Amino acid sequence: MSRRLALVLLVVLAVPALALAADTDPKERFTKADMAKARSVVLRKTDFVAGWKRVPSSDDDSDLTCPGFNPDGSDLTLTGQAEADFGHAQGLPIIFSFVDVYVSRADAVASWTRVIKPQLVGCLAHVLREGFAEKGGKVTITKQGRVAFPKLAPRTAAFRIATKVTVEQQGQAPTTVPFTIHLVALGHGRGDAGVMAMGVGAGVPMSDLRAFAKLTAARLAAAKL
Repeated sequence: MSRRLALVLLVVLAVPALALAADTDPKERFTKADMAKARSVVLRKTDFVAGWKRVPSSDDDSDLTCPGFNPDGSDLTLTGQAEADFGHAQGLPIIFSFVDVYVSRADAVASWTRVIKPQLVGCLAHVLREGFAEKGGKVTITKQGRVAFPKLAPRTAAFRIATKVTVEQQGQAPTTVPFTIHLVALGHGRGDAGVMAMGVGAGVPMSDLRAFAKLTAARLAAAKL
């Protein structure tokens, strides 16, 4: 899951390539059955109201690693994977839906335990700051951490990063815009899924985020992983 979160930030923010750590990635032994189950879990265009569209996913292989956060999944095995990304016609917000299917429940739980923890949010915030700084911008983190969220799956966690993003354009005064990221992680059996939303202001309304997460959790359960 940590690699997928890195891809999200790369797609949206054009963050410079993160440290590659291919030796810590899970082994990939995809099966036709588990790839189909993975595709059945992610969000679909029909889940969105008018004004949203499917956007291309990134093929970048960067991992999300930071000082104090470098989860090692090299002893784990993935057998299925899928991602579906959606953007509003106005550009923002953007929602990313993704799922990893592991060879066993033990592997999925091990991945969850290593990735879904407070250091993950700190690493996401770090990547935001570094990415904007390299492009002449500035990110000020105003709030970060876990948020209350319904237990929609046996493994459920939700996080929020609230920021103020300052960008400068040549010949113009700096502009500061509030920007919020929400991440909902869901795990059931051999599957770990996520819904990540990015938008200006307070971001995607929590009611919408709960609805997307509820859909994802239901499909994850129906996949019988």
